[in-house]
Amino acid sequence: TEKARDILFPGVATAPASTNGAGGRETVVEVIPCCVDMQRFREADDVSRETLRAELGLQNRRVVVYVGALGGWYLTEEMADLFAVAHDADASTFSLILTQSPPEMISTLLRARGVDDKDFLIRRVSPVEIPRYLKAADIALSFIKPCYSKLSSSPTKLAEYLASGLPVICNAGVGDVDAVVEGDRVGIIVRELNAEAYRAALRGVAALRLEGGLEARCRACAAQRFDLASVGGARYRRLYERILSRRAKQPRAAAEAALPPREHAG
Repeated sequence: TEKARDILFPGVATAPASTNGAGGRETVVEVIPCCVDMQRFREADDVSRETLRAELGLQNRRVVVYVGALGGWYLTEEMADLFAVAHDADASTFSLILTQSPPEMISTLLRARGVDDKDFLIRRVSPVEIPRYLKAADIALSFIKPCYSKLSSSPTKLAEYLASGLPVICNAGVGDVDAVVEGDRVGIIVRELNAEAYRAALRGVAALRLEGGLEARCRACAAQRFDLASVGGARYRRLYERILSRRAKQPRAAAEAALPPREHAG
């Protein structure tokens, strides 16, 4: 993340960039976020959103989706609170949770908050199915514990949501999420984890949608910042090319001196 680079290499602001490391040697710094294969999400365009929603019985529902693990670093209680607020604010709301975690980790919380079983679905799906489910949704959630180590976190779910054209609601203080979401205007950052903030976030997403062009803006954000080929692959390639180029310039004697001694027969 850019946040992590600011901590490790203060003053180095743009990629690709370099600074002097230990012993005066050049240190090349690339920020490589968790990326997404955009082609996988374009393949979901073969089926209409209306068809997918009909398959899932989600016609005329406002679908709030979460993808990923529960518990641990993920603020499951707080997400359950937001789901409940969304249901209370709009009776058409449907909560869709796609997770590999035990379903009861979130189902118990939803029921305790008054969300009826007919208004949510918790399902484990294969990675190839994720784009189809996301295309049927309206808003996506990502709540991660905002601690020091998470300044280096790049949530893959954020890239997946945006690649599906979905606006996001995320909590503040995780990696570069604040800068991406607010800078590209593809969702809302909540800075307080309470019902009032959640209601404001839901209203904020509705306001963004009314402006028009939100789905296209989300997809453009994913393509520009998280594309596997043009962002992740390109930045890895630049690093490898620099390493290989530097090695090629080493004097032959120095290169040979770095090799382990050969064993001689007899």
